[in-house]
Amino acid sequence: MRGRRAAFTLVEAVVALAVVATVVVASERLLARSARTVAGERAAVRAQLMAQTLLAEARLGPLPLGVVQGDDGTGAVFEREVVRTAHPALREVRVRVQVGAEAGGRCELVEVLRVAPPS
Repeated sequence: MRGRRAAFTLVEAVVALAVVATVVVASERLLARSARTVAGERAAVRAQLMAQTLLAEARLGPLPLGVVQGDDGTGAVFEREVVRTAHPALREVRVRVQVGAEAGGRCELVEVLRVAPPS
């Protein structure tokens, strides 16, 4: 009797194997989801930084009316649109950036900027 209590039965071994397999599969799924989340966040941060840079450039230079489009050569595309407002000294600047195909890699910023009066 003593020998039977000390050893694992086949049922106990199968149950233990099923528990370990469940933990391994759950861990793998969690790791994969974490990797996708990190990639999406990286794309979102990159899009926001690019949009802020485009707005900063608009603040520094002249603001021609219209739409300017382009890419940065690494898969990020942008569009900067400058339109008149009701006030003649103000322009609305709308910047849209898309980094990669993920929805998280999009950013749109809008700012109203003062333009220098014509001399």
